[in-house]
Amino acid sequence: MSKKILILYHSGAGSTKTLAEIYLEKLGKYYQTDIEPISLEYDYKKMLKYDFLILGFPTYHCEPSLSMTEFINNMPKFENEIRGFAFTTFGLYSANTMRIFIKEAIKKNLIINESSIYRAPATDGALLLPSFSFMFRYEKNIKSRLEEDIFNIKKLLKKRKIKVNIPRFKIYSILNYPNKFLGKKYKRSFKIEKTTCIKCGICSANCIRNCWADDGGFPLHIKYDCEFCYRCIHHCPKESILLSSKTKNKPKLNQEFYRKLKDEIQI
Repeated sequence: MSKKILILYHSGAGSTKTLAEIYLEKLGKYYQTDIEPISLEYDYKKMLKYDFLILGFPTYHCEPSLSMTEFINNMPKFENEIRGFAFTTFGLYSANTMRIFIKEAIKKNLIINESSIYRAPATDGALLLPSFSFMFRYEKNIKSRLEEDIFNIKKLLKKRKIKVNIPRFKIYSILNYPNKFLGKKYKRSFKIEKTTCIKCGICSANCIRNCWADDGGFPLHIKYDCEFCYRCIHHCPKESILLSSKTKNKPKLNQEFYRKLKDEIQI
């Protein structure tokens, strides 16, 4: 009987989703493979129908995204071990993100046998920093990395049980603590340019954290539960959502951007 794989992912602007779809295309040739974005009201019982899980998520402030963290925290502790592979995408530093995630997963009896980290387009850096080319692409060896990881997953599926693999603590991550603290502490609401907003509702519909309210038909950003993935800014069809006036004319990591990028990195 063919092994059954479930790919669960959380993605901001689209870097993690793009890689999750490549995993689906390649592994789907050999196994029954399904893919789903996580949600804050996910039915965890569905996970028990699969032999192997692949979990993908972005790194924010050198930690797993808040949505993925809450997804794991809300997960019940399974009676039997569930095996899996995890990957994270990051713009500048991943630090101890994967170590944090794997240790939390163990508490739920979710055993991550192997993991990987991929440098990806920087959703925050693309808006806030000068337009450096490396902020708009995956790492140079992304194709070979993906091929190797998919090959390793196929090897893992042939084995019955493998111990958890926890990455070592990265000392350099301590240097990023001040930036991490400031990034979490200081939050600002996004501005809406009402003269160009077409009230399409894309920002609200795509927000996993429900950070949008109605303001006379226009969207109103509620910052308190926002994890600042900037998906709404990057995917607004009229560039009507602004972090500041300087972000309006910045290149956006939208659906068309990732469609072209996926064609470039396809293996």
